[in-house]
Amino acid sequence: MYEFAESDYCYGIGPIRIRLLRVNWAQPIPHEGDVWLGVHAIVVDRAGHEGPIRELLVRADSVPVPPACKRPRLRALRSTPV
Repeated sequence: MYEFAESDYCYGIGPIRIRLLRVNWAQPIPHEGDVWLGVHAIVVDRAGHEGPIRELLVRADSVPVPPACKRPRLRALRSTPV
């Protein structure tokens, strides 16, 4: 769950708490001299109840970067003694 200030998302009044569902990393949007990302998110109220799904623009440097995909480490096959 993330909270964004009014200045870090378009368009709304006051801070917003959301649970990110999808971030469109592939298509950054230039807007008002900054870079923004389109996101799909569920709005969460102060009590923690989930509300409607919204599409909104969030300032790119405010969006948390997803963790790197970890590739499984290949283990060397152990040969059994004969």
